[in-house]
Amino acid sequence: MNTGKDSREFNNKELNSPIKSGNDKSGTLGNDKKGMSLSDLIGQSRKKESSSLKKLVTRHSLLKLSRLRRFVLLGIIILFLLQFFRMKVLVGGLTGSLAVWFVKLIDVFAYFESLAASKSPTLQALTAVLPIIGIYLIFGRAFCGWVCPMDFLYEIEEKIRGKWQGIRDNISPEFGYSIAGGFLLGSLLSGIPLFTNYFSHLTNFFRLITSGIYLSLDLPVDRGVLLFSAVILSLLLVMEYFFPRLWCRVLCPVGKTYGLFNKISLLKLKFTEGECGECNLCEQVCYMKVKITPYLDRQLLRDTNCIYCGRCAEGCEIKGKLIKINLWR
Repeated sequence: MNTGKDSREFNNKELNSPIKSGNDKSGTLGNDKKGMSLSDLIGQSRKKESSSLKKLVTRHSLLKLSRLRRFVLLGIIILFLLQFFRMKVLVGGLTGSLAVWFVKLIDVFAYFESLAASKSPTLQALTAVLPIIGIYLIFGRAFCGWVCPMDFLYEIEEKIRGKWQGIRDNISPEFGYSIAGGFLLGSLLSGIPLFTNYFSHLTNFFRLITSGIYLSLDLPVDRGVLLFSAVILSLLLVMEYFFPRLWCRVLCPVGKTYGLFNKISLLKLKFTEGECGECNLCEQVCYMKVKITPYLDRQLLRDTNCIYCGRCAEGCEIKGKLIKINLWR
């Protein structure tokens, strides 16, 4: 008797034959699955389960990373709010502040605008901008993904917008440098740091918070300034709803300035050795529209629009083993 051989032949025939159904006289599971073997159906089922698991893991990982980023932002805002309780750890705002009572700090673009407006460099301003330059030589444009309050507000809008992806724009990110140059020229001609004083999202965000606290404490507030800041931030939020991240990717002079540091910063996006699954998830989850996959055969990526939020590493099909955010190495 050759029972083992017969059994194997029977199993092979079953796996390669169409599945029969009691309700299907043609001997198949219907027109869309006609002629499919059991092994094909099992393969499809496993692919669907794997895809669902990847989406679940990606969402879970992004949630963890999002919490970490928000804790950093919340911590910095709290440090600024302590000035209203006479604890002067950070006084001022993100465009210019006084740290631990005596260290003066000024944003890089705000420094250049002030320099253009005053037409006379000062040692005080230079010593205030040098620590900030040092920070961005290390971390590059990470400020936009970890510290900027607009990133948090825009993520809330992303959830409100839901499945609608907004209106696609074809504006080149390089156009932002023209805007930054225009503000510098305007500051030079007017003698006023135009963007920093009037249109900066950072200035208006902290001005709105300060005015709100003053109102709650029944302290005098310039209601015209309060209204102006509210209008500027509202316009940015409306623009974000219809044109997702247009401000961050293209228009913001502060972000364009920080992006230049990505070219030489110690923090960088690196690619480890491994086989890309070509799922393209890294680019799909990147709201800054950084092109990642064309650079996978290189060791690193230094895109000026990368804000090191880590979404690409977490969205990678192989759980970030291919994409790393590295410091020093």
